[in-house]
Amino acid sequence: MAVSLGKAWWQWLHCPGNTGTTRLTRSRGTKGREAVEIGRRVMGAENLYTLMPMSRLAKLYAEEGNYARAEALFDQTLEIQRRVLGREHPHTLLMLTNAGIAYQRQGKYSLSESFAEQALAGRRRALGGQRPDTTDSEAYLALAYISEGKFTQSEPVAREALETEKKTRPNNWQRFRAASLLGASLAGEKNYAEGEPLLLEGYQGMLVHKESIAVPDRYNLDLAQRWIVQLYQAWGKPEKAAEWKKKFADNKKKDTNRIF
Repeated sequence: MAVSLGKAWWQWLHCPGNTGTTRLTRSRGTKGREAVEIGRRVMGAENLYTLMPMSRLAKLYAEEGNYARAEALFDQTLEIQRRVLGREHPHTLLMLTNAGIAYQRQGKYSLSESFAEQALAGRRRALGGQRPDTTDSEAYLALAYISEGKFTQSEPVAREALETEKKTRPNNWQRFRAASLLGASLAGEKNYAEGEPLLLEGYQGMLVHKESIAVPDRYNLDLAQRWIVQLYQAWGKPEKAAEWKKKFADNKKKDTNRIF
């Protein structure tokens, strides 16, 4: 298999995650297209070894903001995966998840919700509830609900995610993402007193673990900041909102100065 597919295919499939640099992303995009073409030519358009680089290339397109290409490849790959691999195959569920994330980042929240619901239902059936992939799907669905203002629906999903994260990944950044999601849900229900400590814990925990968060996932920190300011504004505490807004702006300025 390795000889038939060639070095370029294997290098693409096993390359490290995107660091967010433009040069590396463009290089990976070129290699990804080459890997897809190799897979199609050698193995056929519907072979697993063609679908795997297609999935990664679609995710890469989304991460670099090339959503038109990403969506077209998501749709094409998902149609084949559902038909050839099955609706609850791990690769199909991962593709659903990545497509939902892409829609979320574009502000297409109803589509994000739909894809996240499908992925979560599939993962609960295929993997069970106490698995990292399942908990990630709960987080993505909770975020879609929050983005749509569906706080009574996001709260139980986020709460379940947090309870599982405390047991399975207590020291990982995803545990603090779940806390932030639950805090935002409670704040959206006007339960400010219960939401406040969760939002602060979530933000501070993700900040501590920032270096372990993949660059495309660091938007969760931006969301946490926004939700803290919104909490105090809605709670009738404009001074606290202004204080945190200034703190976030100062931190962003420090990060910019550190880069340059």
